[in-house]
Amino acid sequence: MAYFPFMIQLNDKKCLIVGGGVVAARKAVQMHEFGACVTVVAPEICEELRTMAGGKSSDKTAAMVEKTEGDCLEKLEKIRLLQRNVAESDISGMDVVIMATDDAELNSRYAELCRNNHILVNVVDVKKDCDFYFPAIIKQGEVVVSVSTGGSSPMLASKIKKDIRQNLRADYGQIAEELGAIREEILMKEPDEQARKQKFAAIVEAKMQEQRIRIGTRGSKLAQVQTDMVIEQLKKNYPDVRFEKVIVTTKGDRQKDAAISSFGGKAVFVEEIEEALLSGTIDLAVHSAKDMPNPCKKGLGIAGVLSRACAQDVLIYRVDTDIWSKDTFTVGTGSLRRRCQIKELYPQAECMELRGNVTTRIQKLRDGLYDAIILAAAGIERLGIGKEPDLVYEYLDVDAMLPAAGQGIIAMEAREGTLPYRMVQTISDAETEGCLRAERAVVREMEAGCHEPIGVYATWKDKKTMQVRVMNARSGKVKREMWEREKEDANDLE
Repeated sequence: MAYFPFMIQLNDKKCLIVGGGVVAARKAVQMHEFGACVTVVAPEICEELRTMAGGKSSDKTAAMVEKTEGDCLEKLEKIRLLQRNVAESDISGMDVVIMATDDAELNSRYAELCRNNHILVNVVDVKKDCDFYFPAIIKQGEVVVSVSTGGSSPMLASKIKKDIRQNLRADYGQIAEELGAIREEILMKEPDEQARKQKFAAIVEAKMQEQRIRIGTRGSKLAQVQTDMVIEQLKKNYPDVRFEKVIVTTKGDRQKDAAISSFGGKAVFVEEIEEALLSGTIDLAVHSAKDMPNPCKKGLGIAGVLSRACAQDVLIYRVDTDIWSKDTFTVGTGSLRRRCQIKELYPQAECMELRGNVTTRIQKLRDGLYDAIILAAAGIERLGIGKEPDLVYEYLDVDAMLPAAGQGIIAMEAREGTLPYRMVQTISDAETEGCLRAERAVVREMEAGCHEPIGVYATWKDKKTMQVRVMNARSGKVKREMWEREKEDANDLE
């Protein structure tokens, strides 16, 4: 007989999980996400559970045994670890018990004990001992879609969930929240039940005809300009869709003074945005491709790119500063790639750390903190600057100053298989996408991140041949090479 799909409010319900492995951790995540107070009892506790319970290490776990039920008041205190064998007294007062041990006899005995005490119990992978099952879940705010095969085939439930997710609108959660507020207002103002139903139906229909895509981006002016460029292209293909920008503040934006390499590398400008994508807070993200981690987080992908802007770097200095007459001149840049190459071009250059957005960096130059700075041409041009009479903008040849992988490319990231992912694919520039795939593949192959100077630049020599230039600096020596790939081989790089 099929299981009835109750929707239960778990907030502050007490859940006991017996077992300390990865299966127990997975169940704890699900119960915790929906608000349950989770207690885990097991002789051995896996690292995933320790992290969830507050990052406690094994030598501190014993101290957590002293925690009381009052610890359930705060969200991060809703997982309690007891590193010991389970006792019958542990089920007392519990609303739900999950048996996730490798001991079948123990699991079965506690299942029977729970039933005798009228406590719902789930024994992992043993259908006959389960009062309930964990469905495959899709969650958007208050909207929850669940799929269950009654324990017969969890793999099939997962496949059905994937099929539903691919065809599910990304804004149902927000629509439900908006309709909830409208519903309360109508209930207060409209006494007639039939009239209320008609109003509800009309509003739901109107909302369903709308579609909103939330696009996550950083708050800088350049990030806003690049996001506007993406929205402009999307609107041409999807004029009836509402595109909404969501500003996400990243670790890189918060820590403005320290060198990027000192607190996480390029990912500091992307990590929070990727987390927002995975949680469903946003549906799409716009990045400067050169800032993206390689590869993306699991479940996410680069859905498309706009055509590449100028990939060159630009040396900028004040008109009244004759940098060439100096024995040494200071150059502001936080990039190891730029540092090693500028020293090749200008041995008298002395590189100094430089942080901040484009306009901030230029102002620091004007304030005399540096004799010169280096910026990407794409950012300068997208902001519409580069012709100020008090500054000189010297474009550096790519052979002498090889750009970073993805430089000049705007990348759009989304959850794989979703509607926003497919929408972005329709505006993606195929040639630029092929170059970005090749450049990111080279970086992965060289196992190079932000802590190692590497430049890579792919171009199409003709419609059939891709040319890839690579620069890498190790032990103080700059090495350059160039190779070519046929289109079929280049497409396989990613």
